[in-house]
Amino acid sequence: MLNVDYSYCQSEQKLSVERFLNEWYTENDYIITKTSGSTGKPKEVTLSKSAMILSAQRTLDHFKIIPGATAFLCLSPDTIAGKMMIVRSIVGKLNLIAGNFSAKLNIPTNESIDLCAMVPLQLMNILETNPHQLDLIRINLIGGGPISTTAIDLLQSNDLLAFHTFGMTETVSHIALRSIGKITEPYFTVLPDVEINVIDHKLVINDLLLQSGPIETNDLIVKIDDSHFEWVGRADFMILSGGKKFYIEEIEMKIHELISIPFFISAVDDNYLGQRVVLCIESDSPIPFKKEQFSALIPSHQIPKEVIYIPNFIRTLSGKIDRIRTKEIIEDCVAEKIL
Repeated sequence: MLNVDYSYCQSEQKLSVERFLNEWYTENDYIITKTSGSTGKPKEVTLSKSAMILSAQRTLDHFKIIPGATAFLCLSPDTIAGKMMIVRSIVGKLNLIAGNFSAKLNIPTNESIDLCAMVPLQLMNILETNPHQLDLIRINLIGGGPISTTAIDLLQSNDLLAFHTFGMTETVSHIALRSIGKITEPYFTVLPDVEINVIDHKLVINDLLLQSGPIETNDLIVKIDDSHFEWVGRADFMILSGGKKFYIEEIEMKIHELISIPFFISAVDDNYLGQRVVLCIESDSPIPFKKEQFSALIPSHQIPKEVIYIPNFIRTLSGKIDRIRTKEIIEDCVAEKIL
């Protein structure tokens, strides 16, 4: 049985880990989980336990993590990332420490952690408060969304190393990695036995190890070669405004250095443009922005028409901003034009 240290988490987190362990140790050869729901309605996905075991072993082999090593769980087992951290601990005979699954982590200060996975929000909170907590983590996997240039700069300035992961529920876990921080790589490198192709600029994944068959994604990429690709954004995060296409994650990455609090680019209905591009910021009070601040970072046509201030974004279980549900409350929030 898996050795789990529950001394760093609350009873609610302990119960969620135990629920997954009870599900794992049943006679069923599959697990039913849900996609994150950050880009649409969550859907159920059936994953075979054998595929999860193979994926877990691939990660353990890639990072040379041996039995007896320590893993830290800070993501809910209701997410694929949380599930896979537990499975890696089972497969690799690791010691697992369960923490609280919150945006602000309580990383054990008296433990050396060999493997951890967190989302960009958790990473950024640590970098802004006590970055050298990350010195305790040998392999830190950051997934669930884009990582800002600000976070990468903070990793570099503190001589820290982490790995940006690329994957989704349907691929069981990450299928590609790129080093960020002390060593920053521009492209994702696919893991062994993973083939990538591009159809209509969108990534198609064929994982020979898991024998999952080709998976067509909505991720726009630039294929560098058979092993490397650059992620551009989500095809379903495209805004058509005034006859022009706007890829919102591309804009977000470019303006991230301008905004230190959570934000995202969205669109609202417009009588003339069809949709107009807006900047949504998690804040109770307005922040004065001028077009000149944006024009230094992005072309003039990409500058949002207005800023919408939302006191609290709605988030998914994995900590991602739920853009769809958050957008539903925009009408009740303060909006100001960018002058």
